Parts: sequence; structure tokens; C-alpha cells
Amino acid sequence: MNQTLLETKALTITVGEKVLLREINLSFFQTGLVAVIGENGAGKSTLLKEIYHHSSSSAKWKWNQGKKKLAYLGHELGFYASLSLEENLDYFSKLDGTTPDLTKRTKGLEAFRLQKRIWDPIHTFSRGMKQKAAILRVFLSSAEIILFDEPYTGLDADSSKILTDLLNAESKSRLILIVLHSIPQDLQCTSQLKIEKGGVYVTDLT
Repeated sequence: MNQTLLETKALTITVGEKVLLREINLSFFQTGLVAVIGENGAGKSTLLKEIYHHSSSSAKWKWNQGKKKLAYLGHELGFYASLSLEENLDYFSKLDGTTPDLTKRTKGLEAFRLQKRIWDPIHTFSRGMKQKAAILRVFLSSAEIILFDEPYTGLDADSSKILTDLLNAESKSRLILIVLHSIPQDLQCTSQLKIEKGGVYVTDLT
């Protein structure tokens, strides 16, 4: 049974003097794929950052099954540009504190067609290649909750399909929140959060 993992009640988020979200109530299950949509500036990215930075320390958030590990991928990809892709993946694996799943890593590299570039410095990669590498890095983490802010940015059609397939598969075993401008046709979202006029409107899609 998919139990509630994380929830908040009457949460208000402000940026400077502007109130982006006012007294919202949210609850998230331990697995699933949640699409976060809304107009530019509505607070989509801010909501993800609030969860990533404050859910583990703020009394406004309640963990029903104990605190879980989170991974976040925003517009800043967070790589060390002078290091190779392999060196970056090894480094972040050590930060994760778990033994790397080399089989999963190899499959991901092959799926995104990065296996021939693993020893090349990240600064030699195109924007799309960096995006694919960053997505793979996050999926290789042991985080129970993954937060993606517009991960399709910079991806071509083939890579977008691969990402969709990965999201569908990974959401069976952990919770994924993903900020999107529009929901891809084949993306199997379990629910949708629409941010509008300071409020969040939840639609159950399953």
C-alpha cells in the first residue's frame, strides 16, 4: 500500500515581500510521479526548493515514516567542469554514501549514448549532453525523493523519450516531483499540482 510519506499544512512561501503560495496543504505518497505545472513565476521552482532545503529541518513539514534522502536537479547542473564524467559520477557516488550500482550506471550511459565520453571533461560536453549526464547522476543516487525542475530542457526527441521511460520506471519505487511546462504524452503521472494565484490545486491522475 502506498502510504503518505511527507505532508505540510497551512504552508506559506514568500520571496521578499511577495507571497507566492498562501496556506497550502500538501501530502505526498512514498512512490509516484507528481507533475508540478503553472505559469512562469507562479512558484513551481520555489516549491521544489522549499521541499529540498527546508522539509527536513522545518516544523512546517511532517515526515510520517522518518526523514528520507532527497536529490534535486535544477537549472544549475552542479558538475565539476574540469573532471571527466566518470570522475564526477564517482565523486557524487561517494557523497551519496552508498556502493555505486555499476550495472545501472552502464545501462544509463548506454541509453543516453554517453559511454564513449566517460573520460572526457564535462566542459567539452554540449548543453544537451550535460543535461543527460546530470539526469543520470540523480537517478543513480539512493534518494527516496527526487525533485526535477524542467529536466527536459536541452534534450532532443530521442533523449526526451529515454527520460520519460526512466521517470515512469523509477516512480514505481520512489517519489518524483517534476516541474513541467506541459506533460509529455507518454509520461505516466500519478498526480498533478497546478499552482495558480497563490494556491495549489491537486488532481489525482490514477
